[in-house]
Amino acid sequence: MYVFDPFEQFLTLPLVSLQTQNFDFTFSNVILCLFIIFLTFRYTLYIISDLKTKSLYAIPTSLESHIFLAYIAIQSIIEKHIHVKFYQQTMFPIIFALGTFLLLLNLSGNLPLFMSLTSQFAVISAFCLPTFFGIFFWFLLERQITFLRTFYAPGTEIALAIILFPVELLTYFMRPISIICRLCSNIMSGHVIIKVCLQTIFALTQIKSSYNFFFSILITILILQLVPLLILEVCVSLIQVYVFLVIFCMFLSDTFGHHYRY
Repeated sequence: MYVFDPFEQFLTLPLVSLQTQNFDFTFSNVILCLFIIFLTFRYTLYIISDLKTKSLYAIPTSLESHIFLAYIAIQSIIEKHIHVKFYQQTMFPIIFALGTFLLLLNLSGNLPLFMSLTSQFAVISAFCLPTFFGIFFWFLLERQITFLRTFYAPGTEIALAIILFPVELLTYFMRPISIICRLCSNIMSGHVIIKVCLQTIFALTQIKSSYNFFFSILITILILQLVPLLILEVCVSLIQVYVFLVIFCMFLSDTFGHHYRY
């Protein structure tokens, strides 16, 4: 009997190997999933767009209404956690694009035979870390030495501030990595639980005595339990995007807020 590994769904596997002396252009299952998501998103925009006016339809479709609800939700997150209106409008396109992208990856990972890309630390880091540290270097260039006030709480004694400065600096740089790890671990844990349940059902069906009444009832119960697990996994996909954006906005608030303390 073949035993499934619950973690095999998270492996990055090469599909087409294209290597040169100095470069590696191997086409993997990660790239295939990203390509499918991009084509699906592009085709969706084509469906809800009017080619004559090059805009969305005047009467919104159901899909456009959901996009508008996502717009309102992300706008409310920004207004709640970033208190400077100038930066709210400046950062909205980046946060909206990042949230939409993560939502597509999370939801597509729940499809059968589709790889969960948000369980890959390298994939999420490739898209999120440049955003985090790009904003950091932007403000470091704009504020220069005054940016260091981000890591100093007003009213703190100088001796204590010297001790706390490296701690605050380490905390600041570890926050992006921690929320990426949070996203990957939560998505991976849900998929592992579902895979273990499927493996248990498959193992029970291979037992010769599984055709009796007791085993039939047990297999039926396990199959019925998969339905709430799948619904819960979809809810987790939505909640994790919300949590990611909230912590991301708090990171931005810490970055922006130091200039307005004085």
